[in-house]
Amino acid sequence: MFGHSEESRGPDSHGSIPEAQRILSGLLADLPEEAQSLLNKVDRELARIQEKTEEDLAALRAQADKKVAEIENKSEQRRAAIIQHTLEQLEPMQKEHFRAGDLGKAIGVYVLVQKLKARALNVLPDPGNLLRFQEIGKSFHFQVTGISEGPLWGTDAYTADSLLAVAAVHAGALEAGEDGVVRVSIVDLSRVPVRGSLRHGVMSMDWGPYAVGYRVARA
Repeated sequence: MFGHSEESRGPDSHGSIPEAQRILSGLLADLPEEAQSLLNKVDRELARIQEKTEEDLAALRAQADKKVAEIENKSEQRRAAIIQHTLEQLEPMQKEHFRAGDLGKAIGVYVLVQKLKARALNVLPDPGNLLRFQEIGKSFHFQVTGISEGPLWGTDAYTADSLLAVAAVHAGALEAGEDGVVRVSIVDLSRVPVRGSLRHGVMSMDWGPYAVGYRVARA
């Protein structure tokens, strides 16, 4: 019974906070010149500390990103070398089975060769659009089935929210209904006019300024 509920504080308990802040602001406006000068100095020092902190963090992130890229590149090179060595052994094997008339084994080895080649390219499934891939300058490989209708903006370079399966047909990388691997390069669209066009039976549309886009070609 001795507790203080929210209701016991009265209707003006929250309303008094802005009033108190107003009063404090008024008092600060009447600071002596020396105190105001000291406050300005503190603000400048704190701003410099914050700026330096942000610069140091940005430098660390850049170093970390560079190191990550180096490790990924080395790993990719080792992986590609192993796959290439395996392909060099499988391809003659496929020819031998074909010459021997054992088509079942020849086709089986052929399928395995194609699968390994896809792994060498690190082929990813169709992402729909490229909104999740925003790193300008990077390239990716995707397994895509071309379609002739869907949201598409641009010509040669397409906005990141354009449907990849449609862009592949518009760009001539695939035909509608064709399944294949395409190479996508992420590009800066900020200074490129996004213009639509009719190509390969597919219509793309104009759009205004757009930050990130992509180009697509047959792998």
